[in-house]
Amino acid sequence: MNYTKTRQDDSKKKLSGSTIKIIAIIAMVIGIAATAICDRMLLRNGMADIGNDQEAYQAFMDVNGTLFTADFILQMIGSLAFPLFCFLLVEGFMHSSSLKKYAANLGILAVVSEIPFDLVYSGTVFNPSRQNAVFALLLGLGTLIFLEKAETSLSQSSLWIQSTAKVLIAAAACILAVFLRLDYGIFGPLIIVILYSLRNRQIFGMALACFLMSTTSVMLGFLCFLDIIPVIFYNGERGIQKKYIFYAVYPVVLILIYLIVLLMGLGSVQIL
Repeated sequence: MNYTKTRQDDSKKKLSGSTIKIIAIIAMVIGIAATAICDRMLLRNGMADIGNDQEAYQAFMDVNGTLFTADFILQMIGSLAFPLFCFLLVEGFMHSSSLKKYAANLGILAVVSEIPFDLVYSGTVFNPSRQNAVFALLLGLGTLIFLEKAETSLSQSSLWIQSTAKVLIAAAACILAVFLRLDYGIFGPLIIVILYSLRNRQIFGMALACFLMSTTSVMLGFLCFLDIIPVIFYNGERGIQKKYIFYAVYPVVLILIYLIVLLMGLGSVQIL
């Protein structure tokens, strides 16, 4: 990939693609740790048995209130990760020298990460009820490839035909995301399509993407609007060129966190 500056004032901006990726990775690690460890601790302590009993809820919060609050804060930080990864995917799509190689790398990462993902979230080596987020990114990349092909092949067609084709491609991607039970469901391809469609208005595109993310959880999602800040200061440059190290982070983090879960005696607690 060869990132270039697109605006004259980019020299005043300090965040490269790799810096944004590091921010996203840190948020991702925090979010995974919160879900894998804090959620399991809360479930082990009886959170799932509260139901609508207000007295039971109050008794639970008296004992676990601090842990519950910490989990809530960490989950909010974790919500920053996915929109940033989607933003970077769109940047990668637009500047990649080989989309086939890019897709192959994502595909390998998705497959390699699936068992660690299932272990972290369900305690089993195979759980078809939810697939890891890299599959969502891979589907998003495929969607962009089809959208670009549609733009090229229908360039002489009417605006109505072009728009209809794009909507159908995006709708098919959303249906596939639900059918395959990908992490983030329809929001994965939707956010990626929005960021691509508004690639010349990146700040507005990220704001709209964050709005969509916020609808997944009113309590957790609003913090993801902070993702607009890295986009404002994005300078259009690639930054550190250590992509395979970045690729390795996700499965390695999942494995390490699952080992922590086992060491804490929480392996039998399922969160899916």
